[in-house]
Amino acid sequence: MNSKTFSIFTFSFLLLLSCNKKQEPGSVEALPAPVENIENDSITDQETPRKESINLFNIMPKDSSDIAFISLSDIYPLNENDAEALPNIEERGILSAEYMTLEANQRKKFLSKINISENDSLFAYDYGKNKLARFAIKNLKASALLNGYSSQEDWPYKPYDYMVGFSINKQLLNGFSEYYRDAIVYVGKENPFSKEGLTPIAWKKTTAAEFPSKALKNEDRKLLKNTTLGGTYFYKNNNFHYFIQDYLDSRKEVFARRLFILNAETKDIILEKLYSQSEGTSPSPLNYQNPDNVIEQYTGKLFKDKPPVVFGFLYESFGCPVISLIDKSKEEIYIQCDNRH
Repeated sequence: MNSKTFSIFTFSFLLLLSCNKKQEPGSVEALPAPVENIENDSITDQETPRKESINLFNIMPKDSSDIAFISLSDIYPLNENDAEALPNIEERGILSAEYMTLEANQRKKFLSKINISENDSLFAYDYGKNKLARFAIKNLKASALLNGYSSQEDWPYKPYDYMVGFSINKQLLNGFSEYYRDAIVYVGKENPFSKEGLTPIAWKKTTAAEFPSKALKNEDRKLLKNTTLGGTYFYKNNNFHYFIQDYLDSRKEVFARRLFILNAETKDIILEKLYSQSEGTSPSPLNYQNPDNVIEQYTGKLFKDKPPVVFGFLYESFGCPVISLIDKSKEEIYIQCDNRH
């Protein structure tokens, strides 16, 4: 196995682990201590890139080292002419150039371009554990890490081969989910995350007759024309009633799922979604309705200043996970996951 194949295999393996999530407990160089690290069960106070109402990022472990890395390259993409944005790659050598700390002028340009101040903070929130850690930007290293689809066969590396972001010592994220699979990150002045926490959706089987009656959209009808109805599931909380309907392919495997979320009091449909199989997506297992007991779907008040959310219905191979707001705005927030191929 050559080095490039090994690199791709390793990166794909980590992605697969992040997809097959189970609910479980959870130094190369010295990195700074956090301003605040909360590890209790509940939180206390404290191409052209897609424009989101809030930029969220994920956390990835840097191989077997003590470093966790947050890539901001989705809002700070580099091209082949951006050599000045990084330390001199060829001077570093093939091994040292795989991971580099930005120099002072490069750090300044990076922060300016993404509209971040040294006085801002990085907020890392694990919604599966309801844990928050806050770090001062001025104490964090701005770094460049070779992406998982590049290898020594690509030497000398090009600027676009790198992810640019922040490095954190893994020890400062103790108690977060394995491989940070349930963690999201925001960088800014104020913590946007609610103290209420999210709830895993506990699906229960129900009958197809209970599923809300509404005609399929024309494009959805075409997509589902060769499918048959599968299981129907239900969940409710104080605010909403959730219904989901499976559609099966010829092998009796789930091809798509149709989701309705209703206002618990008025029974008005607040959100309607169809999640289907495609070249780059596949429906994720439903919570408590699969033999591996994976937990994927969450709902609740994720943000202080936004409506409740719901997510976790699709595995993404080429894109990034999406968080849907439960209101009639139909707003969706994509996690900036730097999923390059």
